[in-house]
Amino acid sequence: MTQEQKLTRLVTAFAIIMIVVAQLIDQATAKPLYQWLTIVNVPVLFMVAGYWATGLRWREVLLKGIKHYVVPFAVTAAIIILGSKVIIKFNWTYWMQYRFVAMRDGVTTFLYGNGWPTAHVGDWQVLGTGMIWIALALFVATIVFKVVQYIPGHVGYQWVVTILLAWLGYYLSSQFQMPWSIEGALVMQPLMMLGKQLRLAGDWQVGHATAAAGFLVWTGVSTSGPFDVIMAAAPHWVFTALGAVLGSLTIVYLAQRLIQWTPAFATWFAKLGDAVILKISILTILMSLFKMGGYISLITTDHTINVVLNIVVTVIVMGLLTWGARRIDWARQIYLKTNLKADCVVCFLFYLLTIC
Repeated sequence: MTQEQKLTRLVTAFAIIMIVVAQLIDQATAKPLYQWLTIVNVPVLFMVAGYWATGLRWREVLLKGIKHYVVPFAVTAAIIILGSKVIIKFNWTYWMQYRFVAMRDGVTTFLYGNGWPTAHVGDWQVLGTGMIWIALALFVATIVFKVVQYIPGHVGYQWVVTILLAWLGYYLSSQFQMPWSIEGALVMQPLMMLGKQLRLAGDWQVGHATAAAGFLVWTGVSTSGPFDVIMAAAPHWVFTALGAVLGSLTIVYLAQRLIQWTPAFATWFAKLGDAVILKISILTILMSLFKMGGYISLITTDHTINVVLNIVVTVIVMGLLTWGARRIDWARQIYLKTNLKADCVVCFLFYLLTIC
């Protein structure tokens, strides 16, 4: 593992922990924490994507995007849709839950590819895909990011276009939700550009003052409300975007200091940051089909303990399932390597969906 791989994986590990916590805490009773987490948890992933997308050719952008984002999204969709049907058919609803009553609803929802139930183009409704929407948004965001890199002249021109695209994402979300989480991909363009700047800067260390300022702005912005990247919704989009950028730099600062102060722990913790799309897929499946909090409530009725145990158990299960998937050939090919065989598997699964 190179130094930059360790750094980006550490940053991603922080993001995964924050995403899990934000998904599992009670948004009503833990509102300040929820709002604080949303400012940076998902944006950090787009910053890392911009870091690694810098310098890629179009062929690499498209092929890697399809392999690492679109195919895992499709397979996760098939698992959730088929899983919902199996749960209903065998009446396993006491121990499990289902996202879709009708398979047609599931197929429509995942073809549209947005995170939560919303009104879309033409005012028709689809249900939500869960956190796996991030995969499609990353794919679209990387393509948009690649187009922006063709703008000639000083990098400042690219930043101007990036900010305009972010504004466009917020504006479109106020009118309707476009497919494939396009609005979310647009509002994340400043984070993609931040990733590019970090990559081009080389071994750039985030200073104490920058990290402190980032933390203060991040925390201050969070008091106004959450950053709902799925819906491209934020109380004050300019300040929220600024808070996400500076807050993400704070996370980079933490990762850099962790490497300096405790290299052994940093190497171990960085393992949580690999196979990120696989982990998000597992989280989506767990939240869609399993009553994780319900299982834990059989052990304790204390709400706080229940939430903490739910977070810890979910992270452990994600780690164990990721470890197991690495040892299953078809899962490894789909989520980690992906080749023509994996694409055939996806096509076959969706073929089953259409004939069932």
